[in-house]
Amino acid sequence: MERTYRILGRQLQIHLGDITRLEVDAIVSSENSDLIMDLAGGASVSGAIRQAEGEAMAATLARLGPIEPGRAVVTPTHSLPAKWIVHAAAVIKTEAGHHTSLEIVREAVRSSLSLAAGLGLDSIAFPAFGVRATNLGVAASCQAMVEEIVACLRRPSSLRRVVIALLDPGDFLDFFEEALRRGARANAPLTLRVDPSPGGLSLSLSGAEGGAVAQVLSSPFPRDLSASLQRIRGGAARRLRDLDHDLLALGRALWASLPAPIQAALADDRERPLRLQLDEEIAWLPLELAHDGAVYLGERSVARHLVSRAPSHACPPRSPGPLCALFLAGDPTQLPASARESSELVDLLWRRAGPRALLSLLAGPRATRGALQAALPDARLIHWCGHTASSPPGGDPTWTLANGDLGPAELLALAPLQAELVVLNSCAPQGGVAFPRALLLAGAQNVIGSLWEVEDGPAASFAIHLYEELCLGRTLGEALAAGRAALRAEGAIHWLAYQHWGDPSARLFEPGA
Repeated sequence: MERTYRILGRQLQIHLGDITRLEVDAIVSSENSDLIMDLAGGASVSGAIRQAEGEAMAATLARLGPIEPGRAVVTPTHSLPAKWIVHAAAVIKTEAGHHTSLEIVREAVRSSLSLAAGLGLDSIAFPAFGVRATNLGVAASCQAMVEEIVACLRRPSSLRRVVIALLDPGDFLDFFEEALRRGARANAPLTLRVDPSPGGLSLSLSGAEGGAVAQVLSSPFPRDLSASLQRIRGGAARRLRDLDHDLLALGRALWASLPAPIQAALADDRERPLRLQLDEEIAWLPLELAHDGAVYLGERSVARHLVSRAPSHACPPRSPGPLCALFLAGDPTQLPASARESSELVDLLWRRAGPRALLSLLAGPRATRGALQAALPDARLIHWCGHTASSPPGGDPTWTLANGDLGPAELLALAPLQAELVVLNSCAPQGGVAFPRALLLAGAQNVIGSLWEVEDGPAASFAIHLYEELCLGRTLGEALAAGRAALRAEGAIHWLAYQHWGDPSARLFEPGA
């Protein structure tokens, strides 16, 4: 029997069965702080491991002890399915017997997870700490262990799957209930809503530990916000200025403009996902760029929701069968790299998605207004990588096609769209809102677009990593995070340029298909 909970895209599993038989990278053994293993064949995990691995492991481990309670050491395996054993000193042995405490249990879990992450492991399995040999109750132990594991899964690390393996059905139910509570809490997003008001802007944050926080700002954001963002957007300025410095300065100014209670609540729950509900009048605000002194808001799982007074169309239920994917590349004389990017992405999905996707490519002279208007309504995935311009400057943005331009109003006229995801991998005039707004109102479920003019190389790199993760069955939130991380590792400032409107838990493909 097994129950699985998703914590920000990672897995916490409660498993009823033998921990030594699990297919994981590492298993954890609860040991005394002297690191003297239990007798081979005994009822404990330590005894079962000694039975399987032999006396050589027991001798090796004894030479590593004693260690401080709550610490852990790691040894390789020879006979078990797991590659490593993490020996956690979760119990203290004295003349009066065995005892532990909640702090020792918590520290033992943290030490074990830290060792596993340090080794770059993907999965690890724990037994229940301290529920048999000591007087620590099952309820207290499961609360402490699940809290620490959930906290770990909410932070960046290599670990994607943590298992708690139990032999007693009663223990299973206790851990199951605690994991259910903690999993729901960890996945529940904070919601920051921003609306225009007579006094400036109305901000409210819900889902925080201390309850909802609301405040009206009369002077909401820095006066030079638009100018700062324009400097980052400008292609020429990127080559002449220290863009990282500009971005950080803008981020600190944005953060300083937020009310102190909202700052405190966001900082206290830094690992939780964040949903931005933005009125269409101020949807251009780049709140993802706000920097709290440690991280940008965009580094956490952030999704946007558009609050509009215009009527919207609902995307119809997904029909069975392959995903219809449409890749669009505009006039190559305006943006030569667009044809190359679209071809590379079609090739990637051809190899990775196979029969799960039906692929169409409209590029160069084939990317006409008529062809796009005929193909867009039936596409489940739409990718645009052409030139987006404003003509006249400051006017409505348009896609530059082979025989003319296509604007947001014309896209809205194609409603209802079937699109589960639209990726606008192009420059973003007018704050990047006009096209996402039109697509969302037309029925698109998710839109990913950029805040500024992303250069050709980083744009293509982002798209490749995004679709590689989606083909593996990752959620949109996980795939977006992977694309951003790849750009950041390459040293490209554009990792923060991408915004997501929609549901970060949505998938294009099921895992393991």
